Amino acid sequence: MNVEKRVLYVKAGKKGTTEIVDAIAARVKEDGLSSVIVASTSGKAAIRIGEALKGAAEIVSVTEFTYSDDIKKAMKKLKIAPIEKAVLPIQDRPAMREALLMFGSGVKAALDVIAVAAEKELTHDRVIGVAGSERGLDTALVVRPSPPSEFSNPDPEKRMAVLEVVAMPLKG
Repeated sequence: MNVEKRVLYVKAGKKGTTEIVDAIAARVKEDGLSSVIVASTSGKAAIRIGEALKGAAEIVSVTEFTYSDDIKKAMKKLKIAPIEKAVLPIQDRPAMREALLMFGSGVKAALDVIAVAAEKELTHDRVIGVAGSERGLDTALVVRPSPPSEFSNPDPEKRMAVLEVVAMPLKG
């Protein structure tokens, strides 16, 4: 059996956001993925994804900060679940953080917010994690989620795993 999936390489930051949103919408439609977890400091990226998906998947938006009242209203209208004041578990594990940063800040951020959503039981068996850099989206991964307490579980099926790379920023 030959399986061919393509990785979308985009410019880092804002320049890749439109392509990332389109890739996420296509992946949700193609693969029946029902959850998208977004690292979104201001909430605007999550709203953009919510508008593109039009209810085709549950969306969770995670930030270390708080969202404005206007952003919260827009999220509620689009049925986006906000998680504010999140403590990012990978950020506090230096070896893990540094290893993931070799793939880019978006990979680390996407896995961080998936762990936060999994801890709050807002994930399914496979999710798309989305993050970026420079105030834009440039990374999308299909992931088997797990909460931080399972990161080192001896059973590999209970640990978080990156199943597919949908998109990453082009380096160099």
